[in-house]
Amino acid sequence: MVTTDAIVRDLLSQEGRVTTHDYLRYLNFANRGLKELTYDVLGETKVVLLEVNSNLRIDLPGDYTDYVFIGIIGNDGYVHPLGRRVDIPKVGTANVLADNTEEYWNHFGGVFGYGGGQNTNGYYQPQVDRDNNQMIFSSTNVGEIIYLEYITDGRQEGGQTIVPEYAEEALSAFIYWKSVQRRRGIPQNEKYEAKKEYYNQKRLARARVCSFTKEEAASTARRGFKQAPKA
Repeated sequence: MVTTDAIVRDLLSQEGRVTTHDYLRYLNFANRGLKELTYDVLGETKVVLLEVNSNLRIDLPGDYTDYVFIGIIGNDGYVHPLGRRVDIPKVGTANVLADNTEEYWNHFGGVFGYGGGQNTNGYYQPQVDRDNNQMIFSSTNVGEIIYLEYITDGRQEGGQTIVPEYAEEALSAFIYWKSVQRRRGIPQNEKYEAKKEYYNQKRLARARVCSFTKEEAASTARRGFKQAPKA
């Protein structure tokens, strides 16, 4: 592993740039490039346990991009999946559930899991409330803690941002490309070659991780949470 800070400083050193302005500018390029590489190549997966609030919502991590698996940890020590329901109203609060069950039953066909459902563990709304960065659930059956496996945007919450070594050259190439893309006095063929080099390095990085799929990453993370069944 290598940090974005180290990649930026190495590139600045090669170019003979030493100012704080250049460092911050290149670090911004690095963060943008890492996000793109995470979406397209790295697909880093994390696992967290999140508390359900009184409105049947969870606050998503700051680096959340998309979910891989959503469930609860049962009394048997294993992870159990929740059901996916796109028709759960995004206004879904504890008061709505308690006071307007009959009304919502008529309109949404038991969307809150009050009988007739196929998943006794409860349901979640896959469309995230982006305004509040929250995910919404359908009934108190989900319990107090949600098990979430998700794809990150590559950022680290606290501490240095870490980049896998096989993506180092791709990120460095991205930073250089973006640094010359709109700079006056740089020949167009040099800008083209910088862009071409980035996409070549991105292709090589993808080839190095092609055998480690998103599902395999999720499976690896999930195994860390499984316990032996209770006798």
